[in-house]
Order: sequence, then structure tokens, then C-alpha cells
Amino acid sequence: MMRSILLVDDDPHILKALTRHVGWDNLELTIAGSAVNGTEALELFRELSPDLVMTDVYMPGMSGLELTETLREQNPELPIIILSGYEEFENARQAMRWGVSHFLLKPARVEEIEGVLKEVLLELDAQEQKRRLEERYKLEIGRTLPYLRERLLMELLTTRYSAEELPEERLGYLQIAIPQQLAAASIQLNRPAPAKKLKEREWQLLRFGAGNICRETLQRRLAGHPSIQGHVLDYSEDMLVMLLLDGEAEELYALLREAVQEATDKIMNYIQLQAYAGIGSVKQAMHELIDSYLESREALLSAEYQGTGLVYTYEQYGGKSQWTLEDYSRLLQQWNEALLGKDPAAIWEIWEVILTRLREDEQNAIQDIQTVCVGLFTALMYFWNACCPVRTPPMTMPQFLQSVSDFPTWKSLTEWMGRIFPAYLKAAFSEMGVKRNRLVDSVRKYVEANYNQEISFMGIAQELHVHPKYLSQLFKRITGENFVSYLNHYRIERAIEYLQSGQHMVYEISEMVGFNNPAYFSQVFKMITGRSPSEYLNA
Repeated sequence: MMRSILLVDDDPHILKALTRHVGWDNLELTIAGSAVNGTEALELFRELSPDLVMTDVYMPGMSGLELTETLREQNPELPIIILSGYEEFENARQAMRWGVSHFLLKPARVEEIEGVLKEVLLELDAQEQKRRLEERYKLEIGRTLPYLRERLLMELLTTRYSAEELPEERLGYLQIAIPQQLAAASIQLNRPAPAKKLKEREWQLLRFGAGNICRETLQRRLAGHPSIQGHVLDYSEDMLVMLLLDGEAEELYALLREAVQEATDKIMNYIQLQAYAGIGSVKQAMHELIDSYLESREALLSAEYQGTGLVYTYEQYGGKSQWTLEDYSRLLQQWNEALLGKDPAAIWEIWEVILTRLREDEQNAIQDIQTVCVGLFTALMYFWNACCPVRTPPMTMPQFLQSVSDFPTWKSLTEWMGRIFPAYLKAAFSEMGVKRNRLVDSVRKYVEANYNQEISFMGIAQELHVHPKYLSQLFKRITGENFVSYLNHYRIERAIEYLQSGQHMVYEISEMVGFNNPAYFSQVFKMITGRSPSEYLNA
């Protein structure tokens, strides 16, 4: 790369010598021009824009020091070489105040001049390389920063960090607000029945649309709140997570609820997808984001249990119950009753509830858990003897007692139980040859009898004496859809029958099939059928 230099000296012989004897071509440097004083040099600099300047100190009019000061004001990075006599060197040192670090003392040999010029040119090359790297870095970071930021936020939802592992410098680099308050909401997307037959591309378009709705809604809600930063993450195939950082707790929480409610409404109305949301409580630091997120997922489970709305909060529906040995006694009683009834579905169901409870139990001592396990196995042995009297059990009671006492932790014991008991049950059921699902049938019958009333899935689970979380998972596994979706479809089927009879108004039918809000009824109706109730009524 060819660069240019401006030479400034009031002695024409020096200018002539510099022009003739310095190896400008080898240096890849051209002389842009020459001047005999500072004033002339300043005019030429503005006209020619050279890459560097070499100037004498004492000149008529504007001196070399005054020229240096003026050039520095216009271009702080401009390389300037001071050419000074021995007796003037102390004065020339004043130029150091303006960042001049290159000096030549008269009379200077050509080798010295070329050496200083090479040094200056190397510095210019280094500066140019640095500038290019910075430009490329800014370009690349503009592309990758959103990805890096989203990756960290996703990690914060799934990995528990300490406060020390999230320094302000790291968050600032990723342009993540350092919050005084933060909260998370989980938005679950459920495919309605017609959408289950959609091709993958069509489903992905719906997911993309749902994500856009959430982002646009959040951006609009935060337009008047510059201190609050919002993010929407594509957490999984059917889950979006909305985050708010910073702001005052009350304001932040209210904004999150409003944004989530609006987004779920729009998803249902605009792209005909069911969407339910759970909102976690407000936390105080970034390393607590995982807690708010987990709370939002726990609140989201209420969508399976309640079915009365779209948005659920942890404060209202969340919170984990603390189990005691008395609670285990009730489970053992249900376990005994299920085994005595020889109902495989009921037995599997209560076993899954018990196993889930054991896996989550960190508060009871290992001795207490061992006692529970012995009680479970005792009942199982009676069941085995009743079902398979001529078959040898996979493990005898003495063997079981010895094995149980060998496990030092509740976790290792529970994992072992999770392998042993299913082996017993499968062997027994192969003898019985009975396959039915009493609980799911009971839920369906309950819906048929009570669809015109307000139905609580949690209430159904309590009547059936099973844990609502497990009943929800079982119902979805057997029927292929969650309870709320099943209930809505059943109600809409009954609504269509009423509409086709032509004897009722839409708002009347809404109440007749269990919807207290006619507008919500119309939304669900159109989402499931693709038509509004009035279109059926007038058909």
C-alpha cells in the first residue's frame, strides 16, 4: 500500500536533499508536497491529506510546534516526525505533549531518516490492521451477539449458576441488562386436532408465527419502559419462554402478565393455536432466573388441571407440597387397595405416583424411605402369591430386605426400586392377561356427565384418589391430547348439536356447554372447527 508524506522546512536545501536521497520507492512512500512554513503546510495538509508529516521546528510565521499542535487537534492519530537541530532539541521535546514520539536531529544521515520512516510506516500498518480487525469484529459480533446472548439465557434456564459465575462484565458484553428484578413466563403451544395432520413445514410456520406474535407484543409493551429489557426464547418444539429483566418488581410483573395474556390471545385468534402460559415469581439476580423459570413451568401444569383460562401464575397455582410419612401411609393404603383389586391400570398408576414421590423426596432419612419400600414390597408379595401361586417370584422377602439395607442413599434405593417392581408387575400381569384403563375411562365418563358445568381436573383427580400430575400425564399418553383439549373438543361437539337444532342463541349454547364467557367460547369454537358459531347457526 503506497502512502504519502508532507515535508515542511524553511531551508530549500534540506527539502531538496530529502527529496533526492531518501529511498522513497523502497519505502513505498510518495511525497505529497512540501512547504516552507507552518501556515503553508497547514493549507497543503487540508488539500492533500497526507498519511504523515515531517517538519522542522523553527520556521517563519507558524512554527513546527504550532503546526504540530494544530494538526493534532484535526487528526489525533496523524504520525508527525520532528526534524530539529541539536540546540533546538529541548524545545522540540515540547511536541511530546501532543503525542509526537519520533525525532530526527540535524544533520541526520539518510539511514537514520529511513529508519525512522520505516518505524512510522510499521506503526501505520499495525494501526491499519487493528482497524480492519475491529471493523470485522464489529461486523461479526453484530451477527453472533444475538446468538451468544440467547445461548447464555437458555443456559440460565437449565443450569444453576452462582452469582460469581455471572460477572457484570460478561453480561454487559452480551448486552444483557443487569437486573434489579427479573421474571420468566413459559408459553406452551398445543396443536389443535386438525393441526395434528399438518406437514412439518406447516407446523414450523405456525411456531414461527407464534414466536413473532410474542416478540412483537413484548416489544410494543416495553416501548414506554426503557429500563426494562425483554427476551423471547424458542425453548423447545412447543415451548416459548418470555423474560423481563430490570425495572421495579410490581411494574415488571404486571407488564409480563399483560404481555403474556395478549400474546396467548393473539396466538389463539390469529393462527388458531391453543396456547397456555405459566408465570414465575419475581427474582432479584440473574443466577435466580432458573428459579423463576421452573416456577413458571410448575404454574403451567395448572393448565392441565384447571382448564378455565390461558395464563396461570406460580403464586396462585404453584408451590410444592411437603410430604411426610403420614402421606406415604395414605399412598401405601392406595397401593394395597389397588393390588387387592387386581386392576393392572390402577396398580401401574399408583406405582408411578409412588415412584415419582420417592424420586423427589430429599427431606426424609434413608431409614424412613427403606421402611416405605419394605411396606410396598410386603403388599407386592401378597399380590404375587394371589396371582401367581405356582411361580417363583423374581426376589424373595429375605433377598429384598438384604438388598434394601445395602443402599446408602435414597436416590440409589429409589432407582433400584424403579427396576425391581416393574419386573414383578409385568410378570404378574402376563399371568392375569387383563388390560384396561379404569382411570381414563372414569375421566371420560365424568366429562360426559358434567361438560355443561365448570370442571376442575384437579377435582377429578381428587375424586379418583390419584395425583393430578400423574393423571394428566396418563390421560395424554392414552388419548393423545391433554385434558383441556379433550374437554374443549367434547364441548364443541355438543355445541354443534345445539346449533344445528336451531333452538338456541349462541350465548345460550355457550353456557349450556360449560363456557361462562361467550367471547372465549367463540374463540375456541373457531379454532377447533375453522368456523364461527354464527356460521353454523345460520347454515
